[in-house]
Amino acid sequence: MRINWFSVFLAFLLVFVSCKNKKIYKKSKQGFQYKFFFENPEGIKPHEGNIITLKLKYFNHSDSLLFSSDELPAKFRVQTENAKDYGIMQDALKMMKTGDSASFLIPASDFYLKTKHDSIPHFILPGELLRFEIKIVDIVSEDQLNTEYKQFMLKKETEENRILNDYLFAENIKEKPTDGGIYIIKIKNGKGEKAEYGKKVTIRFTGSYINGKVFDSSIEKGEPLTFVLGNEHVIPAWNEALKTMRVGDKIKLIAPSKTAYGKTGLKDYVPPFTTLIYEIKLLSVK
Repeated sequence: MRINWFSVFLAFLLVFVSCKNKKIYKKSKQGFQYKFFFENPEGIKPHEGNIITLKLKYFNHSDSLLFSSDELPAKFRVQTENAKDYGIMQDALKMMKTGDSASFLIPASDFYLKTKHDSIPHFILPGELLRFEIKIVDIVSEDQLNTEYKQFMLKKETEENRILNDYLFAENIKEKPTDGGIYIIKIKNGKGEKAEYGKKVTIRFTGSYINGKVFDSSIEKGEPLTFVLGNEHVIPAWNEALKTMRVGDKIKLIAPSKTAYGKTGLKDYVPPFTTLIYEIKLLSVK
């Protein structure tokens, strides 16, 4: 039997390289392992409170990708915090400089429980180390953040206005907006008591997005809604629209985000900068 010495040598080399790569990680006093791929001699170290732009990937023990910032639609940014409250990932970030790229082995328990303040997923093994590949792109100044925020807000506002104008054109809506910026289209005229601030009004309503998807409805809930008109607990568009109504009136209300849930939206229901469409019938005034 002839021995293929090249194959033996190749196998030995692979084992040697593999062992060497494992040993290449250095151990920090904080409890993580690290190795640098590239160190930028002119880079700047982040300090606590800095906001940094990262390229980040992390993997489980079997090398399955759990997260990649490359898949996000925007820049991935984090604020450096203290390690006591936010885990040893913070110490790992603070040992890097802008332009540096490195790999870290961090206990999964520390990452999920402290850094993410979340429970450990069922597929993560006890005592498992996660492998993080990180590059610090830059440290973001407050001026840069403010500029980007203003640009983002302007972009989202412009986008909302475009969608609203397209909707008005497609639905052939000729009504002009009120001074408050809402659109009121009468569907049915009632002859009952007029709604006034300070009085209790009872309404039946359905709220939807411009695409027609319903997000809230008193009809689906099986009971009308009663509240004091002028109450700050309802969106401004409702107060303005209902003040123009009589019992028996039914309207279609178009509420741009500035008259509804604005730039923050309503968690789990309404995204930021979203125009809403309501059909409202005024049932009673007391």
